[in-house]
Amino acid sequence: MKKLNLFDQMNASSLLLLSPEWPKVRAARKAADSFETPTVVIPTETRTLAGRQIRLAEAGPADAPLVVLLSPFPESILSFAGSWEKLTTNFHVIAIDLPGFGASEGDRHDMSPQAQGDLLNAIFNDLDLHDIHLVGPDVGMGAALAYAIHHEHRLLSMVVGNGPGTPGPFKLAFMISMLGRFGIMRKMSSWLGAGPLIAFTAKLGAIRHRSNPVQVDDYKRAYSGRAAEVLYWFEDIRLKAAALAARVNEINIPTLVFWGENEVMFDVSNAKHLDDALPNSKLKILPEAGHLAWSDQPEMFASMITDWVNSDYKTIEESAR
Repeated sequence: MKKLNLFDQMNASSLLLLSPEWPKVRAARKAADSFETPTVVIPTETRTLAGRQIRLAEAGPADAPLVVLLSPFPESILSFAGSWEKLTTNFHVIAIDLPGFGASEGDRHDMSPQAQGDLLNAIFNDLDLHDIHLVGPDVGMGAALAYAIHHEHRLLSMVVGNGPGTPGPFKLAFMISMLGRFGIMRKMSSWLGAGPLIAFTAKLGAIRHRSNPVQVDDYKRAYSGRAAEVLYWFEDIRLKAAALAARVNEINIPTLVFWGENEVMFDVSNAKHLDDALPNSKLKILPEAGHLAWSDQPEMFASMITDWVNSDYKTIEESAR
């Protein structure tokens, strides 16, 4: 089983020392009650979708409302372990490792919100999905917004947060800005490999939770030898995000914007800008949660989605008429 080794931890610590956001996150981590995410069996499988080998997991009643979860980075669909049982009790859930992320096949040409939105459209077509409640955190937020903007979508609602696509001022953590601006930063990060990226995100992005050994093993295996390709997602990230932000006001479907109150990678201030720009939206800030808010507050995250799908999105839909 792969672990975060000393090399990973030391390099992550070096990056944290260069991160002006780290003292704020460190203080929040010390004040919070921490826990290790319980090990939950998520029934993953791999299918040929959108011309690629895509890993997904499917569970829950077939006749229940459909909730589609999109993977974050540098984690995978296993990051939803804390909310998996509650969500699959109430809904038909399909979790998807986006192309190039997690254990799904992909390359540098897939590393933009536009490309991810196009691939998501092809995946939904191949799976013949309809009436979707789409949940997209982190890189999944960019994919979800791009899909809704550029395609004749199949969505009833969206839940997005902690990712790119918010109107300005678009505030990013220092190290993410550096990855976006300088190719040398991406080359250095790819040379170090996936381990330091995972360890760095686990510290700067998490307030309460600590990934369990099964999750860490999955994340390291998923990105082993692939860091260079995946890091193209950060290239010109501000321009990619601005292209989404310029058109988010065209998204008329009910949208729940969620963010962790201690989020610094995609600063929590971005949440209100997105909520203000969307015509039919609601904002939810999760307390004692960072960038990995769905893992920091798994019960709250599951309850938030449950309330949204069962009633809240309908209220917004009705008020928009």
